[in-house]
Amino acid sequence: MAASEPQIPWKETIAITPEESENLAIIERYFAVIHSGGDPFPRLAPRVALRRLAPADLEDFQAYRSDPEVARYQSWSSMSVAEATAFLTERETAPFGRPGWFQIGIAERSTGRLVGDIGICLHRNASEPAEIGFTLATLWQRQGLASEAVRETLAMLFENTEVAQVIAITDTRNLASIRLLERVGFLLSRTIPASFRGEPCTEHVFVLGRSVKT
Repeated sequence: MAASEPQIPWKETIAITPEESENLAIIERYFAVIHSGGDPFPRLAPRVALRRLAPADLEDFQAYRSDPEVARYQSWSSMSVAEATAFLTERETAPFGRPGWFQIGIAERSTGRLVGDIGICLHRNASEPAEIGFTLATLWQRQGLASEAVRETLAMLFENTEVAQVIAITDTRNLASIRLLERVGFLLSRTIPASFRGEPCTEHVFVLGRSVKT
């Protein structure tokens, strides 16, 4: 017999506004994930593991996030030790599937060592496209590991959420990221003028739909 749909016990006992109803729908989706044991981490691919970030990752995290070449086209800024520790601590227990950015660790499968991270931004309305971004330490680049991690992340995202479309935005000069996105199935949607760290630039917006096989 199929398990019954999880319900929030007090749902039917109070009157709620439309805005509160929307928030309640989000809570129910989280409740359903917890009820089904649906935390998707860790998730294993042939050479990498997707897992939660943790304070123990501090040294490796700081090493690649402080590398100017790694950070060249990234929107994030380097952090102090205290800031990075707080960031990793919060990400260790953050619920998967809530609106906003969720950071996923990319680890070498054989050792568990952190080699990069992937960010996913979700919205309250599942009809809005999610956004993905990725970072990989220099030592681990040009081996196909980022492509493997992004493919696995997309599969996990489509399996565990109702998201129908994912976008990725990259500087037109970031050829490595462009090649990766094309390799995993993203299509160029449009090119737009933008500003990056106070300077004008041009960005590509790539799109991938749920039906596309990565």
